[in-house]
Amino acid sequence: MRKQIQIFLTGVMVITPFAVTAYVVWWAGTAMDGLARSGIEAISPGVEDWWFPGAGVICLLVGVYIIGLLARLWGFRWILGTMERIFSRLPGIKTVYESVRDVLKLFGGDANRMGQVVRYRLPGTEIDLLGIRTSTSPRAAGGEGKVAVYLPMSYMIGGPTVYVDSESVEPIDMSVEEAMRIAATAGAGTEKKNG
Repeated sequence: MRKQIQIFLTGVMVITPFAVTAYVVWWAGTAMDGLARSGIEAISPGVEDWWFPGAGVICLLVGVYIIGLLARLWGFRWILGTMERIFSRLPGIKTVYESVRDVLKLFGGDANRMGQVVRYRLPGTEIDLLGIRTSTSPRAAGGEGKVAVYLPMSYMIGGPTVYVDSESVEPIDMSVEEAMRIAATAGAGTEKKNG
C-alpha cells in the first residue's frame, strides 16, 4: 500500500506544476479577453459578429506592442513623463502607481537596477538572511552608514525593508531575479549539484 501511495504522490508532484501553470494561463487569458471585449464593445457595437475566443488577448497584445513602439517616440515619452509626474504627486495614487511600477521593474528587464543581492547577518546570531540592498543612503534611515535592505519572504510577494549598518551586509554574486526565485520557493530545488 505504501508503494502505491508513493506512486500516487509522484504523479501529483509531476502533474501539479503543469496543471497550476495551465490554469493561471487560462485564467489570465480569459480575464484579458473579457476586458478587451468590454472595451471594444464600448467603442464599437456589433463585436459579437466577428468576435472569437482569444480575440481580446490578441487585441491587448497588439495594443501593448503599439504603446511600446510609441514609447520610443520623443513626444509620447514626454506625455508619459508628464503623466508620471502627475501620478507621483497625487496622494494614494502615488503609492499604488510607484508600487506597481517597481514590482514590474523587479520582475522585468530592470531587475538588477532594483539593487544588489546581499547576505544580511542578524545581529548577535549566526542567522543569515537573503536580501536586496535597495539603497546605500536611504532618507528614512536616520543615520550615517545605514543601508536599506529588502527581505523577501518565502512563498509570497512582500517582505520588510530594514535599515541596517552597512557592515552587516555582504554582497553576493547573484542576480535579483535569481534571489527572488529562491525566496519565492524557500530555496526548494536550488541545491548545488556535486560533480
